[in-house]
Amino acid sequence: MPDELGFDELLADGGPVARLLGKSATGRRKEALFGPDLPVVLLVGGPGMGKGRFLRCVRRHFGPRVPTAYVDCARTECRELAEQRPGSRSEVTEVLRAIALQYGDWDGDGGAIPVPRLYAGLTAAAGSDGLAGAATLVDEVRRFDELLPPRSFWRGVLRGAAQNYLGHLAGLISDPLVGPFVNALIEALFARTSAEGRAALSETYGDYPGAGGQPRAGLRGLAADFQQGAEARRVAESFLLRALRQDVDAAYRSVHGRLSRVGRPALLLDHADNPLGRKLVKPTLEDRELGRHDRLMIFATARREDGGRFLRHAGTTPAAPAVWDPALGGLPVWDRPVAGVPDHAPLWRGVLLIRMPRLTREQQKAETGRLRTRQEGVANTARLRIDSGVHRLSAGRPLFVTRLGQATASLTFDEPATYTDWALLDARVPAAEDDEGRPVADRPVADVLLEELVVRQYPEELPPEHRGHWLDLLSHLSIAHDAECAQTLMRAVQDDRDERLSAYRIAELLEDSGWPHCPRHFIGDLGLRRLLMRRLHRMRAAGAAWHTDHALLQGHYRDLGDHHPDDLFVTAAAHRMHHLLASDGAHLVTRYLTDTFLARPTREWCEELLAIADAPLIGVPDDRLAHALGETQVRGDSRRRKVDRLLHAAWLSEERTRPLDETVPGALRGPLRELSEELARVADEAVRDQGPEGPDAARAADGAALLVHMARDWGDRADDRQPLKRCRCTEHIGFG
Repeated sequence: MPDELGFDELLADGGPVARLLGKSATGRRKEALFGPDLPVVLLVGGPGMGKGRFLRCVRRHFGPRVPTAYVDCARTECRELAEQRPGSRSEVTEVLRAIALQYGDWDGDGGAIPVPRLYAGLTAAAGSDGLAGAATLVDEVRRFDELLPPRSFWRGVLRGAAQNYLGHLAGLISDPLVGPFVNALIEALFARTSAEGRAALSETYGDYPGAGGQPRAGLRGLAADFQQGAEARRVAESFLLRALRQDVDAAYRSVHGRLSRVGRPALLLDHADNPLGRKLVKPTLEDRELGRHDRLMIFATARREDGGRFLRHAGTTPAAPAVWDPALGGLPVWDRPVAGVPDHAPLWRGVLLIRMPRLTREQQKAETGRLRTRQEGVANTARLRIDSGVHRLSAGRPLFVTRLGQATASLTFDEPATYTDWALLDARVPAAEDDEGRPVADRPVADVLLEELVVRQYPEELPPEHRGHWLDLLSHLSIAHDAECAQTLMRAVQDDRDERLSAYRIAELLEDSGWPHCPRHFIGDLGLRRLLMRRLHRMRAAGAAWHTDHALLQGHYRDLGDHHPDDLFVTAAAHRMHHLLASDGAHLVTRYLTDTFLARPTREWCEELLAIADAPLIGVPDDRLAHALGETQVRGDSRRRKVDRLLHAAWLSEERTRPLDETVPGALRGPLRELSEELARVADEAVRDQGPEGPDAARAADGAALLVHMARDWGDRADDRQPLKRCRCTEHIGFG
């Protein structure tokens, strides 16, 4: 996929990134948004929305113009390096070292960014291990040599010193006690630092908790806290991050920086909603809330729409960060809310959320058209059906669109009448590489997407013992609706396991993974739900797992009793009929709806009909259109035939796996009007028997009027390619 796919407005010359950085990708100076108080920009969107791809675009387009450092907080290299010397290193110190090296390699306007403050803190932490020998500690300190660029104000340190700095330290130490080594390290550092350097250290480390304005005491306190671990180490690591930001800020405030540097430096944090990312984002938010401003523009990614649970603050009135959606156009607006106690202010005040854009329908067509081979003789109808399926399944998620485009590039669908979304998901993605250079084998696109969207993006808090069957659990839950329905499945599926996950916990894990919530479906994303349904149907031969799960739920709702209330289906009986329709066909469902037509209030009967009709059809021939048009013989009286036509027309409209046939709106209107006439006759008979004030007459008359209204409303919705009953699954796509 083109890296810039869907990001044209974000990366434009006068777009939000250029205005936040104060410089365009072409090198032109731009009036910077915000300042001196800056927000942390969180790029939010669930799996497949292109957050990491967008950071790579920012790095490639703007990296040559402003100093830019990139960190993937999900990678393990820094953690592995820290585990080699846990007394001298941590994952955070290794990340800060990597960031500093990137700024040190900057060769654009103004040159490299020196990090003397960070260097001092990192060496103090590295030399604080009381269990390591002198030679080991010297080696640990020497790892930071390259953080000191030539011609910095650290004259005489490491390079060009009359007396070798590290040799001096090694010679001082005969007993590997942490105090003497750290003391010697700090004293040697100050002895070989210029007045300018000592002032910089005093400005930073004199402010360390408990230092009392003395930089040497601050560095010793940082080293001691680093060794103490737990919360004390977190304080030390947070301070090191502050030192880095102060170094970056100083590079712009100096005389040389004011003359040569334009714009703002950038720090790009991918997967920043994991523990490492939070350790880098939270201290910055806390410092800026207290008025410690800097000019580092931080772009971080998060999967949850609200930016992540770590932004919540106990004891405060629920609120939300500022949000900007590219679909609305314009530029982001942010200002730190007034009032509040700084030490207890919620972190969301310092955050600007930018929602990752979904691809418009035109962008989807352009992307699939770019990938598709326009073969001679391929019917335009087939192309339109493919584009429609991509639109339904992807909901505009860029990764979904591209993978489906790759898989369908050579499909012709010579018989478009047989085409469904299930056929599209069976199409194979050619062997290639993913966005991170990993090989993708020639496989059905459904399997590739599940690998990329689910298996490679486990929820952070998912226990390791559940990772091996996480995809199985979600597959079973693809047919669930509310939590009760889902928990019924989970009890059965995990019956033989000692360690179990409840449906309630799984719902929270899905939310933390960035998947949307839908009140009508447990798996709240239509495309993901279809992927998982396909997998469930193929989990065992002949769809056995599929039929077993539906039968289990039929039994559960039968045991509750037909008249038991159900928030989504009106009654437990209707909920049972939904699963019967998905597994065993429409015959018994038609009988149920026919039997309850006069027994139930008409509005409730219509609500049940729509809830039942949202049932998937997979693994069997699709004869719904023939039923909807009355072309199939149905046993029973005329009412039953009308209900059968109506059920199948509603089923086609609600469980949309192909573009809706132009005859379906009429197939909806016809039986509804005919049933209305039947109710009108019932009302007339009740008037003759009970008088015009009789309850049966009034109810039948109201029902007849309602069905006339429904005939127009449902038919118009079908004409407009809209679902008959909207839910969050379809709000992004119009279900066309």
